Amino acid sequence: MLNSRLKDKKTNLTSFWNWGPLLFSGFYLLPSIFQIESTDFMQMFTIVLLYLIFIYLYVKATLRGTEQVWLQLMSLILVCVIASYLTVGSATLFGFVAYIVGYNFSNRARIFAISILLLALLSSSQIINENYAEYFLSGSLILLVALFSYGIAGRNEFFHKRREKQNSKQLEQFAAIAERERIARDLHDVLGHSLSSIALKAELASKLSQANRQAQARSEIFQVAELARELLSDVRKVVTDLKELDIDTQINRLIVRLEESGFKVIRNIKVVDLPAKLEGVVNLIIKEAVTNILRHSSAKYCEISILQTLDSVDIKMKNNANETSQITLGNGLSGIKERSLQLGGKAEFSFCNQQFVAFIKLPLSIKSERAE
Repeated sequence: MLNSRLKDKKTNLTSFWNWGPLLFSGFYLLPSIFQIESTDFMQMFTIVLLYLIFIYLYVKATLRGTEQVWLQLMSLILVCVIASYLTVGSATLFGFVAYIVGYNFSNRARIFAISILLLALLSSSQIINENYAEYFLSGSLILLVALFSYGIAGRNEFFHKRREKQNSKQLEQFAAIAERERIARDLHDVLGHSLSSIALKAELASKLSQANRQAQARSEIFQVAELARELLSDVRKVVTDLKELDIDTQINRLIVRLEESGFKVIRNIKVVDLPAKLEGVVNLIIKEAVTNILRHSSAKYCEISILQTLDSVDIKMKNNANETSQITLGNGLSGIKERSLQLGGKAEFSFCNQQFVAFIKLPLSIKSERAE
């Protein structure tokens, strides 16, 4: 809770909505400067002192974030009323108090607070010189409405950024969960069958040894050792694949794998610059698609197309296959579809002209991912 409040204060310190309007509060001093010859020292000193007190209270209220600040608000209104006895420049200060009302208060509390401010403004208009009352009141109301609206806009921006930050964290959590599930699927595919075979062959070797069939037992033990070495190699490949690569390097490696397996590969890659997170997802999708081709494609032909447009990345992968009436989504294709949907994209799988076609479209700006 404390960390959250400190972060909110840091946001307030760097937000233009909070500090930008304060630059114009100096207009409060202009009437006194223009009439400095007719203003005695004590009156000028009091005007400046009230201004400094106002700035202090304003900053203190702003640092409270979006909390309601009744004490600071009433103190600011009191300073404005007192300043109205000395200078018509207090009209400027009323506008800045309206900004605090718009930013720090919500709904019913905001209506009540602005009503108090308007009452104080009307009272102050009766205090100043009647020759300036009309200009004072009209100028104050214009500033009050403008900065009150400005404050509401600042409050809306604050909550909008906070929601975006929360959504961004949720997206990262979902991506981490999806990645863990993918790793679990990969490890299951690599380890499951091999470990089952090792267990069965080790058990068979034990029974053969008990039956004094030593030659066969040694053969089974030798096969267990071979399976263990192959399993170690497969695990190393999985770990290597988990390391993040740039998209060009990833594609080149995958094409080498396909060519080593006897595939003829046609490539069409037109990618300029992808956001880091999106590039990582594209790498994972291509890797899973190639793995799916290596496991299930009997024909040795494959096309890989990755095109970056103004607002999306289009991935299309084709390989020769026998058409079937229904496409079954295994772990690989399911993983591709899940990743695409999580980023606000889509993944479609179909058969066309004796070819299996996977088409994936991902938006360049990932949904729910915004800067704070």
